[in-house]
Amino acid sequence: AMGIIGAMLVYPFFQFTSRIDDSLDTFPCHGISGFFGTMLTGCFAMDGGLFYGGGFKLLLVQFVASMAVAAYAAFMSTLIFLFIKFVMRTRVHKDWEDAGLDELVHGESAYVHSPTKSYSSPTKSTHANQESDSSTSESEASTSNV
Repeated sequence: AMGIIGAMLVYPFFQFTSRIDDSLDTFPCHGISGFFGTMLTGCFAMDGGLFYGGGFKLLLVQFVASMAVAAYAAFMSTLIFLFIKFVMRTRVHKDWEDAGLDELVHGESAYVHSPTKSYSSPTKSTHANQESDSSTSESEASTSNV
């Protein structure tokens, strides 16, 4: 029951966060799911759960613990981000992002773009292109020896 209820509660957050820069859906998968799972444990726990006669005490404990974990995670993530931002760049160049990193790094597009929207492609001097150039020259060399 907890899995079915949890899935119904969490699924809308996956749809909502599709507009946020979280390509792996880590926040809805771990943050939101973890919160709802913790809260549902406060409801369904056989020893002190809300639905087994334990009242709201365990549910309140679960809520306070969830908020403490969220505050700790937010604080530590902010510290880590600020340290990384101080040491190095945290985003790719704007024109690379607009062109699409999949095409620049892997040489192919992950999504079909609208024909009305054009993307400017910066100079492709990435590691993936250097590898493809060297593999092309190696394959040409091996076929010329035949």
